[in-house]
Amino acid sequence: MSHVTKTMTKTDGKTWIEALTSAIAAVNQPNFASSLVELIRLLVDFDCAVILGYSAKRRPVYLFDELPIQRELLFQYYLNRAYLDDPFYRMLQDDERTMQGVFDLASLAKDLGLNPDYLNDFYQATGWQEELGLVISIEQNRWVVINLGFIANKSQPVSFKKKAMLNQLTEVFELIAALCRQHWGTKPFVLAEPPLTNQAMQAHVNAALSDFGAAVLTKREHQVVRLILQGFDSKAIAEQLVIGEGTVKNHRKRIYSQLHVASLSELHGLFLNHLLTYSP
Repeated sequence: MSHVTKTMTKTDGKTWIEALTSAIAAVNQPNFASSLVELIRLLVDFDCAVILGYSAKRRPVYLFDELPIQRELLFQYYLNRAYLDDPFYRMLQDDERTMQGVFDLASLAKDLGLNPDYLNDFYQATGWQEELGLVISIEQNRWVVINLGFIANKSQPVSFKKKAMLNQLTEVFELIAALCRQHWGTKPFVLAEPPLTNQAMQAHVNAALSDFGAAVLTKREHQVVRLILQGFDSKAIAEQLVIGEGTVKNHRKRIYSQLHVASLSELHGLFLNHLLTYSP
């Protein structure tokens, strides 16, 4: 009998079917990621979880975390610079490699190599002994990676049961991937998804983005400026809006003219002031 089938029959706590039902109901809702992690936890006894959105040649975007310790390392170090040396990130930048499946960090590091600075300056500080990752292709050049962390100094090493955990996750991978595609399939990875307690902040930022420059910009210019403010360069904007890169550059010139700014830093400063003073 498979592990999943056994989990379906649990009588203590939530069963697999109950957790799956909750995750399905949470698709496109703020509690989806937490429901998904709860579902996975019925299969694998991990200590920490981080979910990130990846796009080709772009920095990862925060989607969710359950980090009981050292949470600041994710935001202050990993998302600012350390991600460049992460074997999961590096794998996704290599067109020759498999872009989807269940992987463990130790095997990826052995295959791709591991920067000693990443190991010594960042990874050891997290306290993670091992890491399993579900790499899910949402669409071409866009992935969700669910990282499951195991804290060091436990009595039984993770390696003792890693093969079984990889098999369990592989068994349900397509189901988890389908749920992720339903939830994140139409959402570009541009703004971090806030914790449940910060939903009002996200709503305020989105409303301010929608209002910024609306009185003087055309609909297309407004689409372009939203993407500029979220870190897209001209090439990425052209791909996102399915227009020519030269057209994007023309829009940028007119946006700067209409908003009376001369540089990207001035544009960001103008938006920051708008964000702080915006009231719907």
